[in-house]
Amino acid sequence: MLKRTITGAIYVAIITGFFFLRNYVDFRLFDILTFIFCAVGTFEVARAIKSRLYSGNFALSLIFGALYVPLFCVFEYLTAFRGAYACLIFAGISVIYQAVLTVIKKSDFSGFKVNVLPFLYPSVLLLTLLAANGLKSGFICLLLIFVISPCSDTFAYLVGMIYNKIRKGKAKKMCPRLSPKKTWAGAIGGIFGGVIGAIVIYFIVDKTDLLAVAKINVFLAFIIIGAVASVLTEIGDLFESYIKRKVGIKDMGKIMPGHGGVMDRIDGMSFAAVFIYFMFILLL
Repeated sequence: MLKRTITGAIYVAIITGFFFLRNYVDFRLFDILTFIFCAVGTFEVARAIKSRLYSGNFALSLIFGALYVPLFCVFEYLTAFRGAYACLIFAGISVIYQAVLTVIKKSDFSGFKVNVLPFLYPSVLLLTLLAANGLKSGFICLLLIFVISPCSDTFAYLVGMIYNKIRKGKAKKMCPRLSPKKTWAGAIGGIFGGVIGAIVIYFIVDKTDLLAVAKINVFLAFIIIGAVASVLTEIGDLFESYIKRKVGIKDMGKIMPGHGGVMDRIDGMSFAAVFIYFMFILLL
């Protein structure tokens, strides 16, 4: 428990440090954090499924994972072409390449799915962090992304544990094959946790810019964001559990003692980030 607490504190301190650099030095410095997530996350995913990858795809996927953020920055900050579009084209190239490779190797669709995974996941989902960072209200958007998912996870764990004790271990499991410890009570608690996290942010941040341009009541929008992002956090967790079950591992890595790997921390957040970003560009 002590090791887990210390590691968690260091992780929070690093995230806080990058928010400080973003707000008080240069907002583009936050992209470094996204680069770390993409590079390390891709490595963990590729390593987990390495035995099922086509020859050469392990190393190639690491290169792709490390190139998304630099590619975005070069186009976004140095040219008139949008960085997100450049990255999506880059991702499309990887999909086409894997499709051709699958045909050449006379493999099936399952082989294609496995091999294309580390070329897209988690990097394509995390592109929303780069895009959110450039928004006028980017600080609030990123704050929601980094706060809602941990709040959801924490409440899901606490509510699930307490309810399971009340039910004497008979709480209804949500998806026992993928994640035996997850319960429906925990999932509901996670939604409440995400909403509470979003409401806290609503009351502590300066919303002047949002209130001026929002197409929906901002308080209602935050509640919706908190609830839906919490559901997506659960989906992201289950997706990660699915990968780990398929390859027979407990954690995606050991870089964070007591927590596992980077992907064990950002799996749910990466899914939630997509929704939060699009809520901001469409309604806020």
